[in-house]
Amino acid sequence: MFDNTSTSSGIIYSERYLNGEASLKPTGRDKEIHAIRDGLRPLIKRNTPETLLIHGTPGTGKTMCVNHVFDALATETSVKTIQINCWQYSTRPALLTELLIQLGYPAPRKGKPVDELLSKLREWLQKNRSVAVSLDEFDQLKEKTEVAYDLHMLSQQTENKLGLIVTSNLPPDELMLDSRSWSRLNCRTIEFEPYTATQLEKILQDAVEQTFKPGTVSNEVIETIAEQVADNTGDCRQAFEQLLQAGHRAMRQGTREVTEQDLTEVDD
Repeated sequence: MFDNTSTSSGIIYSERYLNGEASLKPTGRDKEIHAIRDGLRPLIKRNTPETLLIHGTPGTGKTMCVNHVFDALATETSVKTIQINCWQYSTRPALLTELLIQLGYPAPRKGKPVDELLSKLREWLQKNRSVAVSLDEFDQLKEKTEVAYDLHMLSQQTENKLGLIVTSNLPPDELMLDSRSWSRLNCRTIEFEPYTATQLEKILQDAVEQTFKPGTVSNEVIETIAEQVADNTGDCRQAFEQLLQAGHRAMRQGTREVTEQDLTEVDD
């Protein structure tokens, strides 16, 4: 039933870069990557870093760029890196508990007071090293200002410092934050604009090299996807999805090349 290899052209040899399982090297985001790097750089010498608020619409490379900087920070320095998704840990106690677990503490019992969780985090910082913490999907977190202030105060109270990056799909004025408190946190905003057609072309070319057999996707296909997506959303994930679906369509038809017709045809 499922053995249709005789009719499949096999032009795709790996989908992991198009379906989100793996990330390509960031493209067209040098300025943003340097800003993130510079904001965290003081951690290396146990100095107080900036709090970074990264915002932009979905699919603009925010998380990918943070991951890229965190990978370098973890491999090139002694700074510990922690990444937490606020979709999964959307309350103050849940997030602080997950932070402790990622630092190596046994999972605290449920219902532990916030003060006790913060005390354990302070203890870790005093005994170990500086930490960079990324809170992805920050707009999904309850008590945003409280959590940011918690982590800021931990950094102020210990010799080892804690650097905080929060990533949001919403702009700062839609996050309903206490602006006076955030100004005390030395907060710097970094905006990720939607990708342009030129940037999307380069990203898609890199993805094609990792996904398709050589010579099976034309430049015209890449240019068409890039222009369509740039005109609408600039969302890199949408460009990947269009490319992947076109590849699947070509394979089902048994052809050896993805054409522009594969972008417009509707499956029966």
